[in-house]
Amino acid sequence: MSKEILKIDLKTAQCVLIPIDEKKYARLWDKGIPIFHDYEHYIHISRTLKNDAPDFLHSHLYAALKTLFGETAAMYDDYKCSFGYPFLLEITKDRRKTRYLLNFTDMKGGFNFFFRKIARENERNKYNRDVLQEPFENEFSREEMRDFMGWFVFYLVGFMKSYRKYYNEAFLRSVDAALMIYGFKDSDFFEEYYDDWDQYQQAIEELKKTNIPYNKVNPN
Repeated sequence: MSKEILKIDLKTAQCVLIPIDEKKYARLWDKGIPIFHDYEHYIHISRTLKNDAPDFLHSHLYAALKTLFGETAAMYDDYKCSFGYPFLLEITKDRRKTRYLLNFTDMKGGFNFFFRKIARENERNKYNRDVLQEPFENEFSREEMRDFMGWFVFYLVGFMKSYRKYYNEAFLRSVDAALMIYGFKDSDFFEEYYDDWDQYQQAIEELKKTNIPYNKVNPN
């Protein structure tokens, strides 16, 4: 499946989510202003997900991303995370257009949204771009970010609910910080946690013998 461009209508803004490669992400990152992470809302989405979609595994999340947007980029912490998907996010609000970068990644079996506003040339010296900033309420407010994050996660849930029976591409991935292995093999999704490092490493070595792609990343 080709990489999807998604259009999202929020209550007060319109968003276009465009997959990009690591090189473009890096070029735009240099122009960016980092935004505070909304960990409280990540927890809220995770709890809602457990209540509304208790059978949705981490392997389903990755399969949805992989099907819609291709193989993961290599831009993630390979101890705490197992994937990283870079996007350009175009926001239109009150007839004004702004652009943000988004790196959607997992973290110890959960997920994170890393937002970065792409600053116009006349804005770049107004902010310390080494310091996290509060959301810009007149462009992409905290509430709009929250609406977008919830929409995106449950879009992936809904997509996989309808596409799951057609999915057939084997993969294996691991998260060292969570002693977690997940993937798709023998026509089934799985997610496993281990009690100690040696047990976890032994399981990985056994799975590698199957020759199923393990922690594969996009070479770009």
